[in-house]
Amino acid sequence: MKNQLLLPTNLTCGYFDCSTFGSLKVSPKRISTMFELEYFLEDGKNTFSDNVAYPVRKNFVCICYPGEERYSELPFKTKYVKFALEGKLAEILMKAPRYFHVSQSVEANALLDEIITLYTTQAWDDVLLYGKLLSYISLLLVNANSEVSNDAYKNEITVKAQEFIKEHYREALKLSDIAKEVNLSPNYFHTIFTESCKTTPREYLEEYRVSVAKRYLLTTELSLLEISERCGFNNQQYMTTVFKKKVGCSPAQFKKQNQNAYFI
Repeated sequence: MKNQLLLPTNLTCGYFDCSTFGSLKVSPKRISTMFELEYFLEDGKNTFSDNVAYPVRKNFVCICYPGEERYSELPFKTKYVKFALEGKLAEILMKAPRYFHVSQSVEANALLDEIITLYTTQAWDDVLLYGKLLSYISLLLVNANSEVSNDAYKNEITVKAQEFIKEHYREALKLSDIAKEVNLSPNYFHTIFTESCKTTPREYLEEYRVSVAKRYLLTTELSLLEISERCGFNNQQYMTTVFKKKVGCSPAQFKKQNQNAYFI
């Protein structure tokens, strides 16, 4: 049974508006008895599964497992499907990302609406209903795996760019130089790098140059001019300006403070 692709059973689905909870700020806690696929229809706060928080964001899906304690911060609106599942498909869902954005939101919503409409029909066609459900699950898995691949790609680009910066920080690096190294346009590279590192390529370069300057200040007797040249700054004044912004004091003050620390 474990390796068989079995159909889901005990399907329930629908549209849920938390206004049924009135003035409550948090929904009552409950234990999920089946797999649950929550498709969020608007931005909200957080939903929780076994105390792990997942942000409620429009066109995001949260996959929850049987046996988990669930509750949500209100308000929010969602479309949902719940079903019992065993075998290979259950394993696939258990290995999928728990929370992800659905880029094919139009197609996903259309399928989900069809499933809910069929489910509310008194004499539904089992083959049609569960065929639509499997198509919906398949579509979600494609979107989930695409997001994972995209994140891996962005991480690979970012790591390669960081390595290039560390190797060439002494040079007059431009955004276009780094983007060329990773075969991307400057604008697209800037977006990817900033999303991944939470800082711009220029800020990352300056941070690294300052870290190298600190090492020279503490371990050598090089002049500030020599250090600025070795660290890729245009001149001593520019290094001092950037150093103050990053560290809170001038290079000379930094060196003096750390030398005096030995005697404290």
